[in-house]
Amino acid sequence: MKRKFVILLIVTMISGISYAQTVQIDPRLEKAYSLEHLQRMQKETPIILELLNYELDYSWYIAEPYMQEKIDGFEYLYYKDPETGEKAGMVQSIEPGNVNIAEFYYERPFDHRNYYRVGKTNTIIVFYSNQEVSQMYNAMKGYGNE
Repeated sequence: MKRKFVILLIVTMISGISYAQTVQIDPRLEKAYSLEHLQRMQKETPIILELLNYELDYSWYIAEPYMQEKIDGFEYLYYKDPETGEKAGMVQSIEPGNVNIAEFYYERPFDHRNYYRVGKTNTIIVFYSNQEVSQMYNAMKGYGNE
């Protein structure tokens, strides 16, 4: 989790853009952060909040069926204990239109995707790398790769 913030801070410094404090707090983030922490982030580091909001919808996907043949090689997806940040119970199923990744315990490496299987459902959720998320976010915002 700390590494995630370091990368987000690097993106913040590189962008050099100051934001008005109008970034809204996505309520799904309250599964991972206290409201007080989110409000402080909204005031002090709104770009990080905006990136976290972006990640909720665009930093993962449900794998296509052809990936199911590889499912045995993937770790199971777990919930994240909101108090400790550690693994809690195993995620048994997910509803594709109603996924809140802030609830999940997962790793997002800098340079490669991570694949997790969801219970015994043959569903695979894929988390893009930090590098990919940064590139997608920058493209969405219209920032160049200069």
